[in-house]
Amino acid sequence: MPTIEITLRDDAGQVIDGRSVKKYPLDCKMKTFHDIESAVETFKRKVLPDIEADLLEAAQKVFIAGKKKT
Repeated sequence: MPTIEITLRDDAGQVIDGRSVKKYPLDCKMKTFHDIESAVETFKRKVLPDIEADLLEAAQKVFIAGKKKT
């Protein structure tokens, strides 16, 4: 089964939080163009909220760490 692996990294190339490395399996019934389009749309609906949540959480951690230093 094909999978897509996403790793979120910061500007220095460091992995953002350990949870940021995720694998998403794709539907293996991708035989036609329509099947591929459907798999991509399903992937986007599933993955984009996860990525947004991870990025917001990482930004919140940086913000809180900055507040503690001041």
